[in-house]
Amino acid sequence: MSALALPGFLAFFVVALVVGLRLVGLAARTRQLPELLMGVGVLGIGPVGFGGIVLALGLAHDAPALSRLVAGAASIAVGVGVAAKYLFNWRIYRPTSRAAAVASLVGVAGIAAALAAEGSATGFATEAWRGHGWHHVRSALQVGCLLWGAAEALAYWDKMRRRAALGLADPLVANRFLLWAIGAGAAGLGSAIGTGVQLVTGRPPLEQSWLTMSSSLHGLVSAVALWLAFVPPAAYRRWLRAKQRAAS
Repeated sequence: MSALALPGFLAFFVVALVVGLRLVGLAARTRQLPELLMGVGVLGIGPVGFGGIVLALGLAHDAPALSRLVAGAASIAVGVGVAAKYLFNWRIYRPTSRAAAVASLVGVAGIAAALAAEGSATGFATEAWRGHGWHHVRSALQVGCLLWGAAEALAYWDKMRRRAALGLADPLVANRFLLWAIGAGAAGLGSAIGTGVQLVTGRPPLEQSWLTMSSSLHGLVSAVALWLAFVPPAAYRRWLRAKQRAAS
């Protein structure tokens, strides 16, 4: 991995780990579904899944058996995260929509089937990621849940922004939806670019320097957005409050 790309990946790993653990911890106290699904989604797709995939690729040459074990665990973690994201998009944004329910359940069933097929066909060998296979289905479903979630959050932010301008909503809460949309959108767009290029070239994204940089930059944007959304500095909160007072 290029040294220039490392800061973006590291920032995404650390921020997603901190935010995911905070959300899961909050869910343990409140016993609420939104926090649990968000936390599991962030942890599964982010530090556990992505981090495990990077580790598996690093182990592939010297410890192929261990690499397969790590790759399988990481792929399952990504699958759990993707499933949680699909359920979140349905249950939180559109709980009464039959279309959203169907899309969510299809996404969950699809990721489970893709993982089962990938494990059966390749045993989660990292060398199989160089060509075409079931891992592309997993990646496509990941892109789908992220971009769907980003679109829903953006639409909800627009509603909350209008209410905040009238003093009927908290500007910090409204801004959190925008930041969540940016974070999920950046992660989804980065994944979409990586998946599309891999389909054309047959090579994993981390083996292509320019694509590695693209993924790193998207990860950095996602990390900054997540951090501001869930661990906002006092200066950022004051700026949002001042902006609302000036607008009103």
